[in-house]
Amino acid sequence: MLRTLAVFVLILTMAAGVFAQSDANKGQIAGTVLDPNQAVVPNAKVKVQNTGTGLVRELSSGSDGVFRAILLDADTYDVTVDAPGFATSVLKGVVVNVGTPVDLSVTLQVGSTTQTIEVSAPLLSTEMPSPSTVVNLGAIRDLPINGRRFQDFATLTPTVSVDPERGQLSYVGQRGINSNVMVDGADYNNPFFGGIRGGERSNFVPTVPQSSIQEFQAVVAGYTAEYGRSSGGLLNVITKSGANDVHGDAFYQIRHKETGLETPFKRQVLETLQQFGGSVGGPVIHDKLFWFGAIERQQSKTPRQIVFGPLIGFAADATTKEAFDFYNGLQGVIPSTNNATALTARGDYQFRGGSRLTLRYNFGDATANNAITTGGLPPAISNRSFATEGAEKDRTNTGVAQLTSVLTPAMTNDLRYSESFELRPRTSNSTLPSLTNSIGSYGARNFLPTTQDDERTQIADTLSMVHGAHTFKAGVDYDYLTTGQFFGFNQFGSISTNVGSVTQILEDLSLGGPTANRFDNPLVTYNRQIGNLLTQFNMHQIAFFGQDSWRVTRKLSIDLGLRWEGQKNPQPDANNTAVISTIKGLRFPNGDTFDPATTPNAYNQVMPRFGFAFTPSDSKRTVIRGHAGIFYAATPMIVFAPGTNNFRVPAGDLSILVGGASSKLTVYQAFKAAGVDLNTFPLDKLPVLTIDQATQAAAASSGTTPNPFSGASFAGTANDFLNPRSIQAGFGTEHSITNDWVAGVQFNYVNTVHLERNRDYNLPAPTIRAIDGRAIFNRANRPLPQYGNITIKESSARSMYRGVTFNTRYRGKRFQAGGAYTLSETFSDDDNERTATGFTYQNSFNLKDEYSYSRLDARHSTSGFGLVNLPWGMTVSLTFRARSGLPFDPSAGSDLNGDGNSALPGGATGTGASDRPYQSVGVPFGRNSFRNRMFKDVDLRFLKTFKFGERTRLEFSTEMFNLFNWDNVVYDGNNLIYGPGISPTTGAVVSPNATFTQLKLPNGIFDPTNSQVGTPFQAQFGLRLFF
Repeated sequence: MLRTLAVFVLILTMAAGVFAQSDANKGQIAGTVLDPNQAVVPNAKVKVQNTGTGLVRELSSGSDGVFRAILLDADTYDVTVDAPGFATSVLKGVVVNVGTPVDLSVTLQVGSTTQTIEVSAPLLSTEMPSPSTVVNLGAIRDLPINGRRFQDFATLTPTVSVDPERGQLSYVGQRGINSNVMVDGADYNNPFFGGIRGGERSNFVPTVPQSSIQEFQAVVAGYTAEYGRSSGGLLNVITKSGANDVHGDAFYQIRHKETGLETPFKRQVLETLQQFGGSVGGPVIHDKLFWFGAIERQQSKTPRQIVFGPLIGFAADATTKEAFDFYNGLQGVIPSTNNATALTARGDYQFRGGSRLTLRYNFGDATANNAITTGGLPPAISNRSFATEGAEKDRTNTGVAQLTSVLTPAMTNDLRYSESFELRPRTSNSTLPSLTNSIGSYGARNFLPTTQDDERTQIADTLSMVHGAHTFKAGVDYDYLTTGQFFGFNQFGSISTNVGSVTQILEDLSLGGPTANRFDNPLVTYNRQIGNLLTQFNMHQIAFFGQDSWRVTRKLSIDLGLRWEGQKNPQPDANNTAVISTIKGLRFPNGDTFDPATTPNAYNQVMPRFGFAFTPSDSKRTVIRGHAGIFYAATPMIVFAPGTNNFRVPAGDLSILVGGASSKLTVYQAFKAAGVDLNTFPLDKLPVLTIDQATQAAAASSGTTPNPFSGASFAGTANDFLNPRSIQAGFGTEHSITNDWVAGVQFNYVNTVHLERNRDYNLPAPTIRAIDGRAIFNRANRPLPQYGNITIKESSARSMYRGVTFNTRYRGKRFQAGGAYTLSETFSDDDNERTATGFTYQNSFNLKDEYSYSRLDARHSTSGFGLVNLPWGMTVSLTFRARSGLPFDPSAGSDLNGDGNSALPGGATGTGASDRPYQSVGVPFGRNSFRNRMFKDVDLRFLKTFKFGERTRLEFSTEMFNLFNWDNVVYDGNNLIYGPGISPTTGAVVSPNATFTQLKLPNGIFDPTNSQVGTPFQAQFGLRLFF
């Protein structure tokens, strides 16, 4: 019904002729026509012509001498101005960039001789109220890039970073999944996982051919009301089109394993990466119909090494030898691949009068064997065995149609329609139970195998009108999202043995010794899937916006906008009345209630926006700009998935729990009660329990009567769930020191609420243990003791960013450079990126104390680029990035508070710990209270060009990544375990573990338990042909 209503409203809006402006993937040329005495010239005839495609727009200046050509494709234009009594003036080479207005001042001379002026692209934008960066074709073509993923260039923009957990772009301290990426004005986000299309696969392969990208704009904050669904910034990407001349390129590049140095862990770089492809475009009908196509292929091979760092130097005895030998036998080298193909095809048709129709198709296909990931780069050295691996596959199909209609010289309409479909199967190398602990992992990964697909249908329309000093715009955007999933945790069972030290873990896994039976420890837990793994649901998103860009004077422009967004969320399939009746209406000890049968919609999302740009002097060498507004992000569909299927019969993804500190029986004892003696199974052939056996074991473990849901852990969406909302404000200034040199300063403030977090409702109120002052949970007193966790996905988390950026840009005839330094702070009380399970708080009854530094808090950061054209056809370019160390959560190393959660932190991923050490009795270390090591990187490219005539050239390139081979090692794994801090048995101070923040081993080699951010020095060689 809502989908039909949205289409009806769209048609009604189009027919009504609402005033509007849209530059979603376009740009505009604005100007003032003056006479020699600087008086305005009204009714001057203005012709804007694209030099590549011949597209012509004709318009006139108003009574104030102002003209504005909107919705122009990013390209180069000639502007001709003619008025009675004056000589014709032709401005040649006016460069229009995506999302950016060009401001011209045209002075007509008295006479009849045509005046021709060559225009250079301005460095200073005097009409933009918020900071943005345009990465143009030259930068994409000539700057060094490791992997040909266009979005990686965005990190050269101040305040843009990569979120360490999922690898997505983060703007001004916001979660990566809450940003927005658009390609040719169409949504290019994965609706299920969040972030760019391709999910985590997009971090390692190009999803759109780099050779098809013309340029993109990164708006870090304060974007106009035309845009939405981001609590931070957005990436606005446009692809190339054909033109009147045939142009193309072909390339091949290789980064061979022999051209890289050793990692800091004394391991040779083993990846060999080859990328090749090209693009070509031209006319079908001169000045009317154009075609363009691009294709790229990536092939990567990497032998990955399995190493269990905690066992290095460990001396096994009779009580630990069995498990030690088991793990030792899993170490070795496994092959992995990372292959992909990306293709773009595009056609453009120009109508008489300046209207334009664009059709584009994009295809992406990727397969990575033995490279399972949840966001970060699969490490060259891993503590996950071959059995935990599988194949990561991803296939995307995207089609976009855009019709830009010039209705009158002052009114345009922009209609966009897109369909995108993504299929993501992930296979498993093993069908054995998962066995995890701080040593490493064996067996099937607890979320494999799985297959997920999603589809987005988007239709958007915007009308624009220029009226005097005002440019009005209004529009509508409707998205219909569907997803299907075959997914379930713990399909073969998962055993967690984080019971303490390495010796304790090995002894528990081995037969004999103090723990004579395998897994006969109350801290060991076992989870088993009992659902049918199926989930399917849909979501509706709709938005309306209106905006007025008002040029108050020649020095001051103001943007006023209002946007409303609605999101109709999926409703639970809730027919398991036996379970629902026990949960619904119960007030949990934390004071909250939960109705599994309902999920709220998000309709109260009103977003006023304001911005201004002011040039104090007539020279327009200085601009002062500011912005403020409210912004909402869209919630990825994965957040709603558990709630849609956990409370039906049969359930979709639902696991039951056996064992744990509050259980009546250990895992060993519960299995034996179900007829399975774990002592009779070797570690490499642990049993896969049937659902009936798992149900019997869970009942025995909890001491209850067997039923299908004994020990089940449910998940759902909070009944007051809201989408993330940020309040943003910014103020800055830029000044042209010379015509080629600009410098500026920008302050940004972003305060975000309603961020998602996981919270376990099924816990009793804690008591305070007098010995160490720690809050303790007795899970035997759960309000619903027949169940395990009841994970509610709340929107109760928050974050706050504030920072100041100093930036500069220079553009000369042979040398170009830009750089920025940002001093900032980012705070939050939860940083998870749509984590499916687990909790990263210490006490679910005291979330106030979680507010501290965010894992994205890079206090100091800098980035930039440089490019110089040397004689003899040589070009040298470089990029640099550096930031101070990010915070990390110290870990106690085990579940000391008894809440059943023993999540360990991650140094490379930034994930938090659930149990933190105490500084003194009753005083815990704060969240993210320690700092990791800094990151720095310089990439360099040498180009040598050989020209063959006017239109053909051949380029040889040498690229060097991490030029100075900085180690960029961060503390990770067991080296983030501090220990309890205060003894839970004596109350005495316990010194930190000897390996806490250990950087190197006693032999001076970097500890392989840690991780390297990025790669060591690597060289890449390439060949490119342009014609």
